[in-house]
Amino acid sequence: MKVIKEAKILHYNKQILTSHNKTKTAWNIVKTETGKKLRKEEVASLKINDELMHNQQVIANSFNDYFLNTAEKLMTAKQIDQLSQIKTGAPLRNKLQSCRQPYTNIKFRYTSTEEIERIIKSLKTKKSQGYDEIPIKILKWSAPFISSPLTYIFNKSIELGLFPSRLKYSTVRPIFKAGDKFNMSNFRPVSILTSFSKILENIIYTRIYAHVVLNEILANEQYGFRSGLSTDNASYTLIHEILSALNNKHTVGGIFCDLGKAFDCVNHRILLAKLEHYGIRGSLGTLIKSYLMGRFQRVAIMDKTNNINY
Repeated sequence: MKVIKEAKILHYNKQILTSHNKTKTAWNIVKTETGKKLRKEEVASLKINDELMHNQQVIANSFNDYFLNTAEKLMTAKQIDQLSQIKTGAPLRNKLQSCRQPYTNIKFRYTSTEEIERIIKSLKTKKSQGYDEIPIKILKWSAPFISSPLTYIFNKSIELGLFPSRLKYSTVRPIFKAGDKFNMSNFRPVSILTSFSKILENIIYTRIYAHVVLNEILANEQYGFRSGLSTDNASYTLIHEILSALNNKHTVGGIFCDLGKAFDCVNHRILLAKLEHYGIRGSLGTLIKSYLMGRFQRVAIMDKTNNINY
């Protein structure tokens, strides 16, 4: 037993040391050892309107309705009415005008076969697949043959400012978090996108990221979704600030906010107004707006055995 234990420690240490994302690798090891990584369960039954339902189609439709309307359910009728009246009115205009002016328009740049093939190569090879049933592995195998037509299609999307409707659909799987397994609110949705949509999203991302870096739009405290920065950097900065204050005999206080369904509650009208303010305009801006306005056309699809797996 001791030899096996030592061998596992050496194996896991080697995995972490050679990993590009050590934090993620460490968490995967913890999940493997605790048995959480290997667990695969089915939503066999769910409580809907105080009644325990077993019909898989009813469960799928209920999840779909819940995930689509979860933001509205978190707010009161008065709050929904206030949000519905928000356009680009005076409060929002004043807030945006107080920022640096003006921001240049985002640079229009077509994609190329080289960029398409590079993006496909960078995608993680996963077994999961969208409703089109085309996994990333197939894209990687066929990249030299499909990069040219994809370049034409995606350049047309950029030129016309249209995100293909079919690429907005995603398969949504309910993932159990904690608590009562029969309570729908204890599940979170995971969207499985089509492989082709990931390529176009990556094209859009590179242009937006280059634009915000060039114009210094992001605050220094923005650690998420930035190259070379992660939660490790945020944790280090927080701990450093606290320890420095304590060493100087200052009082340290903190306010921590837990936002329920934060991404689901983002107001799209305000988001689009801010994008335009920061220079996301022209055909690329129209393409991004087209993507955002239809991004949440979700479809809760059951597998071939009529079970909802997660």
